[in-house]
Amino acid sequence: MKNLSLKLFFAAIIFFSANAIHAQSMNRKSLTSELNNTEGVKLTPQQQKDYEASNDRLAGSLLDMDKNSKSKSKNDRDKDVDKLFDKRDNDIDNMFGKDSKYDDTRKNLHKSSNKMRRKMKLTKLVL
Repeated sequence: MKNLSLKLFFAAIIFFSANAIHAQSMNRKSLTSELNNTEGVKLTPQQQKDYEASNDRLAGSLLDMDKNSKSKSKNDRDKDVDKLFDKRDNDIDNMFGKDSKYDDTRKNLHKSSNKMRRKMKLTKLVL
């Protein structure tokens, strides 16, 4: 009986560990989909196209970085993630220009970008 309880306990630990690892992984399709979510921000068709292209470049860069940085420390990986998101944020700022009517849009997109940045630092990417 003790042996059966021990086996069930280890099976439960393995099951929950596997689910936790799966929950922290993200592939290119789900990453791009989440990045392209503008959360109610209205964009022109050209802005939407540019925004999606920028997000696609970011997703590709993140996956390449993750694939090539298996031996990097967490701090180095986090710095690389920050650099990639900073480049994307700069692209988005250039897309809107310095027009004051886009300030709210730019702030909302940066807010969602910062949420995604934090999430990416905790996520393992899969191909």
